[in-house]
Amino acid sequence: MTEYYVYIIKCERWKKGMFQKETYYTGMTSDPKRRLEEHRQGIRSNWMSRNNISPKHFVYIECVGTDYWLTLKREKQIKQMNLKTKLKLIEEYNA
Repeated sequence: MTEYYVYIIKCERWKKGMFQKETYYTGMTSDPKRRLEEHRQGIRSNWMSRNNISPKHFVYIECVGTDYWLTLKREKQIKQMNLKTKLKLIEEYNA
């Protein structure tokens, strides 16, 4: 069975060729390694391309299990978190 993951990628936002700020992208996948490479190559990542976002590395990965819909629900929960809560989640994960 396929396992699904929710992830957060630390990214850099660029404007006119200059670093503007760090940002975080939340998504879900069944293959985190492949998905990060797709983000880096601009494959299936319209939001990143439109906003001049450069993905760097994972700062959070959570294996939710084999239920696609539960994974989608968890992704939405994380996306709705404010930055302070999201950074706390990342900090606890990396502790």
